[in-house]
Amino acid sequence: MTRYYLELSNAREHKFYELVLEDAALHLRYGRIGTDGQRQSRTHASPEAAQKEADKRLGEKRKKGYVDAVMGEREKQDVIPPRLRLPDLLRPHRSEIEATLRPSVHLVRDGQSGRPWSCKVGGVPYREQGQPWPTTPDGQALAFLAQLHFADLPVLDGYPTTGLVQFFILDDDLMGCDFDSGLPLDEVPQTTYRVLFHPEVIQDEAALDLSVIERVWDVLPHDPAVEVPLRGYLAQDILSANDRLFDGLVTIDFLDKTEGEDGEIVGDLRFYACGDVVTLASKVGGHPDFTQTDPRGTEDPHLLLFQLDSETEWGVMWGDAGIGNFFIRPEDLAARDFSRVVYHWDCH
Repeated sequence: MTRYYLELSNAREHKFYELVLEDAALHLRYGRIGTDGQRQSRTHASPEAAQKEADKRLGEKRKKGYVDAVMGEREKQDVIPPRLRLPDLLRPHRSEIEATLRPSVHLVRDGQSGRPWSCKVGGVPYREQGQPWPTTPDGQALAFLAQLHFADLPVLDGYPTTGLVQFFILDDDLMGCDFDSGLPLDEVPQTTYRVLFHPEVIQDEAALDLSVIERVWDVLPHDPAVEVPLRGYLAQDILSANDRLFDGLVTIDFLDKTEGEDGEIVGDLRFYACGDVVTLASKVGGHPDFTQTDPRGTEDPHLLLFQLDSETEWGVMWGDAGIGNFFIRPEDLAARDFSRVVYHWDCH
């Protein structure tokens, strides 16, 4: 009988792997150090076949960082749960991938009814008496998409803690986005969309204009007449493989269908988030998500201001399950200048 005993112990993992060869039989025991673990046994056609499988299994464990150890020398201990549940192919790159984590405010539907100054998608927007409804230069009314009341959201470093930002878009075939202007991102004028900032928010309906545009909207991602109140909570955000910075920050040539040594197909990194890491969401700040490619160049400094995902339960759908993004330069964000915010959306 031959016994092999290996352990993997670090800040995130504290596990053992025991393999016993007994003639043509192979006995396995594995789990958390300090526990009895799980057991498996299998019998092969010959001792040689059992040894071959044992060598393969031990080699795989050692590649993952397991080392030969003495049973009982290490005691049971708590481990820090991983931020990302990565497949085998990506685990050697964990430190590079986790280094891209960035705080964001994840937006979810609020069960409470909204007010004119609430965070929301659609419904009655915040508008003071006498303030005109946003239009295109030729007078076409823009549709109210969403608004963020920062005093009602968790504090996110660099972003406003007070004031209200609103987003309006044109109801045309491109939903107010100019994909073919040929201009640098922050030189595209806000003619078919508009981003407004109200530094002071009046929470008195008597001082507000509660009227809305009464019309049938055609190709918007949402129904502006339907109000979806929102609330936010702090989360961590992982860099998308479609982000312009991905190749430089994560040193692997990664595509959505990367194949591992054992034929393992690995999806987008965002699918492996767990714990407080939130992805593929409507959010403020953090890393933008894309269904196609990042419109920003490698040297482009624009940050994500607001992302509105396709949220079927909210009645929001960008084309074929797409994503809408609004970007801002860091210096404009610091100055609370939203006149050059860039609007973009894409879909499958």
